Amino acid sequence: MCGRFVLVSELGQIAEEFNLTGFHESTHPCGDMLPGQKCACVIAAENKNLLLNMQWGFPPRWPTKTATKLLINARAETLSEKPTFKESFQRRRCIIPADGFYEWSKDKKQFCFYLRNQRSFGLAGIYEENNSPAGKETSFVIITTTPNKLIEQVHNRMPVIIPADKQSLWLDNARFDKSQLSSLFVPYLEEKMEMRPGRYQLQ
Repeated sequence: MCGRFVLVSELGQIAEEFNLTGFHESTHPCGDMLPGQKCACVIAAENKNLLLNMQWGFPPRWPTKTATKLLINARAETLSEKPTFKESFQRRRCIIPADGFYEWSKDKKQFCFYLRNQRSFGLAGIYEENNSPAGKETSFVIITTTPNKLIEQVHNRMPVIIPADKQSLWLDNARFDKSQLSSLFVPYLEEKMEMRPGRYQLQ
């Protein structure tokens, strides 16, 4: 699973990396991002890439005493089958900018994974609108896949990273080509990534 990531890039850097042409928010959350928090997300609308803040985690569809936690991840392998995620996969795909993400080993040690060039990258996500006491709330989940050889030393899952040249394909919600989109659900190349114990730090 992916239960925490980090974003420290400034707005100008994010705009450059994700070809942004508009902002729905004047600021974006920075630092370690946790489930339930507002996070910066990229969507495509009217042929423009826009940045807006969404809550991380879908509320459970049928809350019970034993199932009240937010759904924060969706497995790539079953994304098109699960009723909770199927429609969002078809119509509401987004990208979550990140500078790194965390995983924990079986002995509870924390590791940070980031790109070797230390540029920000995009995590594959889907989003939906929910009713809350405060009104409409837009929320997202991060899609996970099998790990590359670097990450499998620590965990058996990793978030799907959308390469820069495939971002427009993922964000184009006017089209749905299951085979094309599913081809993106592969582990990101380990030779382009680094790992360090503890928290993310700029070199």
